[in-house]
Amino acid sequence: MPEWDYPDLPVSRKRDQILEAMRSSRVVVVVGETGSGKTTQLPKMALELLRESAKGHPGKRAGRIGCTQPRRLAATSVARRVAEEMGETEGELVGYQVRFAEKASEKTEIKFMTDGILLAETQRDRLLRQYDTLIIDEAHERSLNIDFLLGYFHGVLEKRKDLRVVISSATLDAGRFSEFYRNAPVVEVEGRTYPVEDHFFPGEQEEELRHHVARAVEWISEVDDRGDILVFLPGEREIRECAKLLEGRFLPDTEILPVYARLSLAQQQQVFQKSERRRVVLATNVAETSLTIPGIVYVIDSGLARISRFNPGRQVQRLQVEQISQASARQRRGRCGRVREGVCLRLYDEFDLEQAPEFTDPEIRRSSLAGVVLRMKALRLGDVREFPFLDPPSPRAISEGFRTLEEVGALESRQGDLTEIGTRLARLPLDPRLGRMLLEAFERKVLGEVLIIVAGLSVMDVRERPPEKESKADEMHAAFEDPESDFVSLLNIWHALREFRKDHRRWHRNQLRRFCERKFFSMRRIMEWDQVVRELGRLVREQYGKGPKPLPEERREWGDSTEIHKSILAGMPRQVGFWDKEKRAYRGTGNRDFAVFPGSGLFGKKRPEWVLGFDLVETSRLWARKVAAILPEWVEEIAPQLCRSRYHSPAWDEQQGAVYGIETVQCGGLTLIPERRVHFGRVDPKSAHEVFVRDAILGGGIHAQCRYKDQLALVRAEVERAEHKLRRVGGLWSDEGAFDFFFERIPVKISTAKGFHQWRLVDRNEEHLMIRLSDVVWEEVAEELCLFPDAVECGGKSYRVTYRSALEAPDDGVTFEIGLDELSTFPSYLVSWGVPGIFEERVDLLMRSLPKWQRQACFPIADALAEFLVLWQGWEPQCHLCAALAEFLSERSGQEIREEDFNPDRLPAQLRPKIRVYGDDGKELGLGENVDHIRDRLADILRGRKEEAANLRWEMTGGEVWSFGEVPFEDISHQSEITGSPDPVYPALVDEGASVGMRAFLEKEEAEESHRAGCVRLFLLEQYDHVDFVRRKLPVGPASRLHADSLSLEDRLGEALIRCAAEGALGKMPRSGAAFARSSLVAKERLFDSAQLLCNGLEQAVESYHRVSEWMETHRQDRHLGEVVRDLDEELSWLWREGFVWKAGFTRLSRYHRYFYGIEERLSRLQSQPLVRDEEKRNRFLPLWRRWISRWMECPDAVRLWEVGWMLEELRLAQFAPSQPREMRVSEKRITKVLDEMA
Repeated sequence: MPEWDYPDLPVSRKRDQILEAMRSSRVVVVVGETGSGKTTQLPKMALELLRESAKGHPGKRAGRIGCTQPRRLAATSVARRVAEEMGETEGELVGYQVRFAEKASEKTEIKFMTDGILLAETQRDRLLRQYDTLIIDEAHERSLNIDFLLGYFHGVLEKRKDLRVVISSATLDAGRFSEFYRNAPVVEVEGRTYPVEDHFFPGEQEEELRHHVARAVEWISEVDDRGDILVFLPGEREIRECAKLLEGRFLPDTEILPVYARLSLAQQQQVFQKSERRRVVLATNVAETSLTIPGIVYVIDSGLARISRFNPGRQVQRLQVEQISQASARQRRGRCGRVREGVCLRLYDEFDLEQAPEFTDPEIRRSSLAGVVLRMKALRLGDVREFPFLDPPSPRAISEGFRTLEEVGALESRQGDLTEIGTRLARLPLDPRLGRMLLEAFERKVLGEVLIIVAGLSVMDVRERPPEKESKADEMHAAFEDPESDFVSLLNIWHALREFRKDHRRWHRNQLRRFCERKFFSMRRIMEWDQVVRELGRLVREQYGKGPKPLPEERREWGDSTEIHKSILAGMPRQVGFWDKEKRAYRGTGNRDFAVFPGSGLFGKKRPEWVLGFDLVETSRLWARKVAAILPEWVEEIAPQLCRSRYHSPAWDEQQGAVYGIETVQCGGLTLIPERRVHFGRVDPKSAHEVFVRDAILGGGIHAQCRYKDQLALVRAEVERAEHKLRRVGGLWSDEGAFDFFFERIPVKISTAKGFHQWRLVDRNEEHLMIRLSDVVWEEVAEELCLFPDAVECGGKSYRVTYRSALEAPDDGVTFEIGLDELSTFPSYLVSWGVPGIFEERVDLLMRSLPKWQRQACFPIADALAEFLVLWQGWEPQCHLCAALAEFLSERSGQEIREEDFNPDRLPAQLRPKIRVYGDDGKELGLGENVDHIRDRLADILRGRKEEAANLRWEMTGGEVWSFGEVPFEDISHQSEITGSPDPVYPALVDEGASVGMRAFLEKEEAEESHRAGCVRLFLLEQYDHVDFVRRKLPVGPASRLHADSLSLEDRLGEALIRCAAEGALGKMPRSGAAFARSSLVAKERLFDSAQLLCNGLEQAVESYHRVSEWMETHRQDRHLGEVVRDLDEELSWLWREGFVWKAGFTRLSRYHRYFYGIEERLSRLQSQPLVRDEEKRNRFLPLWRRWISRWMECPDAVRLWEVGWMLEELRLAQFAPSQPREMRVSEKRITKVLDEMA
């Protein structure tokens, strides 16, 4: 047994009081300032008491003394110090266990460990039976682990009456702890310090903190130029700003030493080294208790600290600068006055200190409780809301903890039991999010890669950025950055370390240090990272029986990047966001906007549309740290329990034969998948069934032949006809009635074509789908529909009647429909009577259309209307309605009323019946209210039909000799479709160019013209050799040849003259083969003479034309004769038109010069007579000419129009050259009559 030697420390002087308290109470609270020795001496006192109590029980093995420390370094260093004091070897009587190291044995009686180690032991040893006494040191830090252990002890103490608990703290609300453990005794130990003088040194208005600190340092320097100064600042940024400013002040014999977590270990160790110069140490609140910096005489307290607070509502970890508590202020004050009298300079006023909270909020009120809830679930410690926490967390924070576990799939429901994933997570001493990543990685076969990443995330950033070498460090670190993932950047760093350590077993410390210095890495954190990787590998082996594979040397052999990031996403499925172009920030779940942290490899790069952020930390704004680009579909795959799908826009897909809709997938207010087609029957069967009935059944989406479709079409057509008859379009058909009919009869589960066909073919189910008119109309309309028949009988024939209700449509109202063959026999008066449904209103409006004096004779109109209806009820009409009504009203009133006195045009369109005529192909040929007008409009079609019918008998083609038999002048065997009487047609030969055919014509003139051309062509074919001889010897005069060349007729003139000469030689055109043979022999002999006659006449005409042309060119610009010249231009264009030779014919062409001699005579008369005489004649002639020429230009091949043209030329001779001989007697009146007839 060792001798109980206690060094001269304040706590040693309280030894008896502490031991007595421990004898009398199972829980003791020891409060002592830093430096009082409680950390090293309390374990020895507990062991002394334990040995004392063991004396009375020989053979009984005493339990251990368990001592917790908040940090690994403290646990190992304190264990080493206590072992030295007790003269023991470390690891024997006194040992320790931290996260990655254990130095203890069966003989160990005092065990130092981190609070996390003790918490982990509760899973294997629920009542902690290996311990006799547990000492919780630094309890004032109130970490999650400490608070959880304090509450856990509450239950263990009830079950273990032999357990002692000592709670040790530098500053503590002793009363609350005592009350929490049923008024446990409190022992207060004063610190070993010198007096400390307080000064309040508030800042000036709008003074920046760095300037305020510099002013305080200068104030101290003026008072005392010796003694180190410790300045407490909220964070790294403020430290660097102050350091830069103080260095610029060039304070004499002074060095500035910043202390913050991201500094390298060597830089941090500088504060523990002695220096001949004054040191100004700029530190965060880590120097309040965790670091004891020697030689501090002055403390400058900014009164601020950067406190980590978790916002459960926004799920954001906020690092915000806050006013410190009174306890923290005392802690900071206590860092001076240890080597001599000290001074605490507070950069705020006394009122601020008094208003500050007494203690800093414990971590349990500032952190996510997911790990606490998971551990309590695993340990079956009951409801977290009822757990005896010293400071119970808020219900909102507890709910957030449950929510996080539910997100990672650890809970069955928000308050349910652990899932298999949750059970496995509880075995891992990791944050649930990190543990979930490992579990998912194992399933996706990327455990080795993700384990390295998780280990890297659980330690501080291994990269260092010395203030004086920031740009160089950034340049070096850029080599490891991945443009799309900070997690892959971690793998890149690890890969570089693997390359450095070729043997894959051990790192040589000196080589590693140089490597880290060159790459700007923290060697301490690199080694810690490696330890975490090893420890996680051990845990994985324990869970799965095999460890992760090491990272392959070749990057191409690494696990799939997609699977890696999906595994990471599994641990934080809500930590995603998409780029909002308007806000220029990422919009995260829960309506949180964040930005990529500047330290990320994605900062300043091309922004991915979707990102995953490991940490969301709020400082000046909400930042995402450790970021990677992802695809939104991954969230749905990894965390379907967090996604909510909204289904909309169901529609029938005819190609697929099913109802498809749009699915919108959201998570936490973010739209992951805006539009995705889904089978609606699987997500909303009822809605899908409704769409199926509306669009597939009623909308025609089922294409297969089904009896119900035919029946539905019949009913629909019947209703549609009824709606048009009654002019209530859309008013009879009930969509809802039809829908209800099918919806009630087709099972709700059916929403596909395949399912429908399977159902309808079973047990005659389709019989139930035979819809009837009564199922879809709103009311009974049978009686009213009887007044609108589908056919009207008249003269022993039935005529179909249709109805349409469409204002301004040409067929609005009642329409009689007949075929073209019925047009000749259709009674034109029938249309005026319409149908019974409109008869009464039509008669009423016709009577009201009479002029007022006649309308008065009909009064009262209602009585007259009723009498007329009774008179004609049941009688078949024999005349026009207006004629019958006029006769009735004349007899009734005694006044003469004529048929034309009525004004049917005043009736609305729907009361004016129409007639529609269809062709044989079913196409509409005519529509109107007047049958006679339609007959006129269809005259050409009727002519075509007549001609087509006639040519069934007469048409022949391809003849080269007379093979047509007798060709009569007319055929009267054809009957008129309009009058029914004989309607003659006129057979004739047809010139086909290389042959001759035959066909019938409706016009006698056209037949004669065609027969002339056909006979001539047949003669030219039969007498080819002789005709060719004459053609070569054709006596065309020189003037004619020149003129033909100017008109581009040289090649065609000879052929035209030969045809015309043949016509003259043939004389009267033959109508039989024998007659043609005789005429052909005579024509052969006369052909050359006929040609000579034509050429002479043409030569004279051309010579005269040249004389006329010379006169016209001379007087073209004459303002008096200009109109004469323009008139002659038109006439000459007509005379020399294309085809003039054949159109003029032999007789007219042989005397063609007459027209040109007539023009010369007219020009001669202009010189001997007043010009006004010619103008008068021209003014009488030109209207006829203009009227004719416009018609001729529309139909240049019309034979009758050509004849009128020659008549006009004869009229010109009669008016302008009366001395010239004429072929016929013509007059203006005769020509006008002919044109009128043709119109």
